[in-house]
Amino acid sequence: MKPALFSLLFVLPCLGGESFGGAQIAEVYRVRLDRGDLLLESIQDVVHKHGIADGAVLTAAGSLQEVKEPMEILNINGMIAGGEPHLHLTLSGAKGAFGGHLEKGCRVLYRAELTIAKFSGTPLARKPNKDGVPLLQRQ
Repeated sequence: MKPALFSLLFVLPCLGGESFGGAQIAEVYRVRLDRGDLLLESIQDVVHKHGIADGAVLTAAGSLQEVKEPMEILNINGMIAGGEPHLHLTLSGAKGAFGGHLEKGCRVLYRAELTIAKFSGTPLARKPNKDGVPLLQRQ
């Protein structure tokens, strides 16, 4: 059964940026990663295997081992544009919660479970602005 199409964004001018309309959720993938799997690299594999040029990681939970202590994944989210994910995560450990950009080399401790949406409609890509910062733009 195909998920119902859901209008994601409206075409509206916004202060200090730009919004992009015309995207719908075409498919949703639920992903399980196991002990030792590389987190970002596995997400990139799913993105390429399913041809997700435009989408989002909606949520994730699990644990990581490649940190100073075992950490729980509280959430991972971010955009997929031009087939490349830009993701941030929130982790929890004995000393509190931490967040930041998801980098390569993070290994799953026990498991990680993610929900990834593939969008149809107006595709986006990241292109560098005048300062070299990659920003979302229409492809």
